Amino acid sequence: MSCGKKVAVQAVLLFASVLLLGGCAAGQQTVPKEKRGQEANMDGAAFDRSDEEITYMDTTDNVIYLAGGCFWGMEQLMESIPGVIDAESGYANGTCEADADYQTVCRGNTGFRETVRVEYDPEQVSLDALLLAYFYVIDPTVENRQGNDIGSQYQTGVYYTSDSTRETVERIAEIERGRRERFSVEIGPLKNYYTAEAYHQNYLEKNPETICIVSGGQGYNEPCTEAQAMADYMEAAGIEKDRLILEDESKTTEQNIKYSKKYMKDGASVGIITNDFHMFRAMQITKGEGLKSAKAIAAGSNPLYLPNNMLREYLAEWKYLIRSIL
Repeated sequence: MSCGKKVAVQAVLLFASVLLLGGCAAGQQTVPKEKRGQEANMDGAAFDRSDEEITYMDTTDNVIYLAGGCFWGMEQLMESIPGVIDAESGYANGTCEADADYQTVCRGNTGFRETVRVEYDPEQVSLDALLLAYFYVIDPTVENRQGNDIGSQYQTGVYYTSDSTRETVERIAEIERGRRERFSVEIGPLKNYYTAEAYHQNYLEKNPETICIVSGGQGYNEPCTEAQAMADYMEAAGIEKDRLILEDESKTTEQNIKYSKKYMKDGASVGIITNDFHMFRAMQITKGEGLKSAKAIAAGSNPLYLPNNMLREYLAEWKYLIRSIL
């Protein structure tokens, strides 16, 4: 297992490109009510919903819905497979259409999963092959996370809309379930699905010039640097290695920004991705380093940890202000 699946990262991600809009960043989210108390489940029973009725009918033949963490990487993976007609990012099996937008889903209490709708030509690629590719890139043993993306929206799942597809999904899932002690992938019918915002569709393809600077050194008792952990996860999600720049010397937020600036081209648009409770100070430091036009892209966090996180930020903010004055 790569260190990207071992380290919980709250460092800063910086994207330098012509365009940057919200993405799949590290952040802690609320576990949905129906999942609470099921963390100790080791056989995957809590995630097997195959006995539920199919209530959402997709009139297109040969379609499967795959939730595999951040939908950018899964969408790119599926589109790279010959025989896939279309891969579309969206939100599946949540509350209602009114909640099916990125900012609301990131709160972690809608039940929506970042999901890719995959339409394929069975003459060129089988559903078996697509599912095997899916299980190859995800971590099926963890709940409500993939790599450094943490939250209920990143829960893995395979959702079907027909009985024939159900048979194949259940057969492959049973094989994968037998390969490990813990199996946390949701298997069941699609309840609802809403297409994600336009800027999420084919984002990496639309913005080939986007470069991601993953920033963070190695902390106490961490197996690798935070930058390496994030890079490992992003590569596993399908992002090319040459689009990633590792800044692995920084120990503080100020160093995250300062050390990463040297990798940015003059005039590049910049987006800062970090936890929501950390965003105010991160942007304050970013502006202070001269990146006046940088955009904030906040990842949600678990409200249960908010008091502790806000106390840390309060103390860190005073420390930063005092150093700025002296």
